[in-house]
Amino acid sequence: MPARASYRDLVRITGPWFLVLSFLARLPAAMGPLGVITLVVAATGSYGTAGLATAAFGIGAALGGPVTGTLADRFGQRAVGIATAIVDAAAYAALVLAVTGGLSAAVLPLAALAGFAMPQVGPLVRVRWAVLLGDRGQQRRLPTAMAYEGAADEASFLAGPALVGILALSGWAGAPLLVGSVLTVLAAVPFALHRTVPPVLRAPRADAPAGPAAAEDAGRMPFSRVAVLVAAMSVIGIVFGATQTGVTAFADSIGSAGSAGLIYAVLGVGSAVAGLAVAWLPESLGPVSRYVWSAAALVGGSATLLLAHSTLSALGTVVVLGVTAAPYLISGYALAGRLCPPRRAGMVMTLLASGVVAGVSLTAAAAGRHPDPYGYRGAFTVPLAAAVLGLALAALVAPGLRRAVHAADRADAATTPHPATRPTALTSA
Repeated sequence: MPARASYRDLVRITGPWFLVLSFLARLPAAMGPLGVITLVVAATGSYGTAGLATAAFGIGAALGGPVTGTLADRFGQRAVGIATAIVDAAAYAALVLAVTGGLSAAVLPLAALAGFAMPQVGPLVRVRWAVLLGDRGQQRRLPTAMAYEGAADEASFLAGPALVGILALSGWAGAPLLVGSVLTVLAAVPFALHRTVPPVLRAPRADAPAGPAAAEDAGRMPFSRVAVLVAAMSVIGIVFGATQTGVTAFADSIGSAGSAGLIYAVLGVGSAVAGLAVAWLPESLGPVSRYVWSAAALVGGSATLLLAHSTLSALGTVVVLGVTAAPYLISGYALAGRLCPPRRAGMVMTLLASGVVAGVSLTAAAAGRHPDPYGYRGAFTVPLAAAVLGLALAALVAPGLRRAVHAADRADAATTPHPATRPTALTSA
């Protein structure tokens, strides 16, 4: 099916305003790190303090994601989404007051709280797609939905910092975070209330019939599969974090430090475009094959970074990396949506997102040691090494993942009711 038709089908399932709403609800998270830096540097003049506050935000986000996902699985996305949106909006506003009011002791805890309570829009909207498409017996369209979500994520992480920059021109450094606070209430709360919210799946009774599907419904977490997918997503986080450090070192080496942001932003553009194009891949290419081939492509994309020697060549290599990174990210989320138990979908998706965040945060610091003795190419060896390890992991676990996907297909075929009698998440929410 042509990709354009596939995307039209997604719009028919949710309605067009849902896609707009879910995009707007992501923007505060994308605005957070740069908004914190802008505010703290303007108020204190200390990049060290700003770095600590941003690190606290990132650590809070990495830890809070799985907590939010687990609570959403247990109590539903509606209640948890509203609660996190309100707490996050309050934390943003309180952080602005603490920094501008000179309450330095409160800055790091409030930054960590803002990250911890961040509404997990990206992971939880992927859960909604898994439920909506599963209810319709259209699991094979899940990669298309994940492709769109990957592109939406990339677009938000381009638009968020840009919005921070525009708002900072107002002359008040607290404006970006206050706008993020208001946007969280205006977009994340309606997202939590939208009719696509999946029902809370309860564990079956003790006398429920046994079988593979029943085991999954009982919420038995396939820890080995989840660990593999989190490790795979940490690989892409390492690639992103080390590339950011390498691009900064490269821009410094050519005497154009200000171009680092532009060069790195091109990665997001390439990734967003490639993410949408993933829908053109044939359905016959299964989720595990996509994962393995995308891991191989990521090695090639990471290797091109070593060819950078001018601004133009750096832009080209970063575009190639973005194009190869998107299918890798999408295949990881698609596998998680296909293999994780429905009752644990929120926790699994947020764990994967936290894997990316952790990889970016930890590796950006570690890769910073390489540019000094080895130049920017030393930093660029880190994403290449991570991609090689990611390919080795994919090749190692592919047989087991294929068996798990085949088992899930058989279970779905045996338990899926006729479409005319199947309740959907839209009607049972």
